[in-house]
Amino acid sequence: MAYYYKPITLVAVWFLISNLLVAWDASYVLSRPHSFPGGKWHFLWKPYALYGEVDYVYGLPAFHANDGFPSAQALMTLVESVCNSVYLYTSYFTTSPCWRLTGAFIGLMSATSAFSKTVLYFLCEVFSGYKYVGHNDWFRFVFLYVLPSAPWVFVSLYCMIVLTKQLHGPLMSIAEITTEKKTK
Repeated sequence: MAYYYKPITLVAVWFLISNLLVAWDASYVLSRPHSFPGGKWHFLWKPYALYGEVDYVYGLPAFHANDGFPSAQALMTLVESVCNSVYLYTSYFTTSPCWRLTGAFIGLMSATSAFSKTVLYFLCEVFSGYKYVGHNDWFRFVFLYVLPSAPWVFVSLYCMIVLTKQLHGPLMSIAEITTEKKTK
């Protein structure tokens, strides 16, 4: 049974957009305190002045508490970006079915990582009694904290589903070939 791998455009677009956004985000976190308001490089991250007031993980409270989660999360997003790039490269610049399927597996791992990390980020807030975001009113909490992060949950979940469905065909082909060999 032959299988032809076709890249999924929405996954590719999401991975490209995500790469750009997380590069900016990770560079902000890893450049602290220089990226903070008043810092020598803050001009590159002006919107983070507001976001650091909404989510203290990005602001002074977590920085002064020497909370390692923001930097660890930033490094993990860079790993995801590398995986996203592997998916993009193998999907559009290689012709080998093996490399394309390998790229799809790596894309699935990246989407799963982004989904899991974002859910973990939210759950850390829930289980800490909203330590870093509980000071916000309802409007700021929903529109400046929840909604900007929601795509990393829902679009990543979509990517996980479509990549899993796409990988199902080749896995079934391998299972059929293996079964046929065992019965002969």
